[in-house]
Amino acid sequence: MEYSVYQGTQYKTMKNVNADSVKKKTTKETLSLKLEDFEKSFDDTLSSFFASKVKEHKVVLERLSQLERDEIILKIIKELSNPSVVRAGEERRGQWDLGWKENLESFLDTRDVDFLLPRYFGKYPIIRWNQDLYRVSKSRDEVNMLALVEYWIFEKYLSDLPAVYEFGCGTGHNLIRLREVNKKAKLVGLDWAKSSQEIISKLVDKNILTNAGCYNFDFFHPDSSLALDSASGVYTVAALEQIGPNFLPFVDFILSKKPKICVHIEPIAELLDETNLIDFLSVQYFKKRHYLDGFLSHLEDLESTGKIKLLSTKRSYVGSLFVDGYSIIVWYPL
Repeated sequence: MEYSVYQGTQYKTMKNVNADSVKKKTTKETLSLKLEDFEKSFDDTLSSFFASKVKEHKVVLERLSQLERDEIILKIIKELSNPSVVRAGEERRGQWDLGWKENLESFLDTRDVDFLLPRYFGKYPIIRWNQDLYRVSKSRDEVNMLALVEYWIFEKYLSDLPAVYEFGCGTGHNLIRLREVNKKAKLVGLDWAKSSQEIISKLVDKNILTNAGCYNFDFFHPDSSLALDSASGVYTVAALEQIGPNFLPFVDFILSKKPKICVHIEPIAELLDETNLIDFLSVQYFKKRHYLDGFLSHLEDLESTGKIKLLSTKRSYVGSLFVDGYSIIVWYPL
């Protein structure tokens, strides 16, 4: 099977060399996601703004046959036993810096913000939705699903704040999305890769991001001198995942700065159901990659001692081939 994957300055057609691909059948049952589907999954009443984004992104899911599903699950299991899978951690700083630099070069060549999308999106034509696996037809569908999660959460918690800080902002694509929701806030992107600051600076120079700034910030060694604006919000999107169990320095930093609200869209094993095969495989992949571990449990401990207030812990039921990685945690320091 061949499928499209975004690479460099164009979409290329790429063949799965391992032959673990999904076999297509002539007739497929499809599900065109509507507002009510997201309301049921998110367990929330969603706005007209969100409804417009559902129509704009037009995600269509294709149900898999039993054979196709089995083949995909086998692919995931094989990946779990693959010794060459790269673990997250502090030693990967240089790789992230190089990766964002490649995005920057593509963006400067084309002036197209789509080239700011991290290149791991759209690599496989499979996504997770409501604890099952589906095929998607467009390479943008994976990032579109994340975008819808972000629109929901950004509008709900970050839309009326005077300043918002994204920690682990990477190429700034989430900040561009946030700007759609909050037109006036001061936006600040922080990342440990210097190439990230180059990207944010270019976005500001080109007036793609207004009233925005950037800082170099290391989750493993937070700069205590960094001040946050009063009544500000803090968020992360699939960024804390890279620090495994080493989240204490960042949490202590946030506790000391006392922002108004903290929002995380991250892989949270505690919220998945390990009696469900698809969820179980996701948790095993978290462990394989050394992703965020124990974060929610630590926040619950802090709440029990009166140091923070947890506002929400829930799943979006959205994910990619290997992980259900977009669970939601919302809290604030006391």
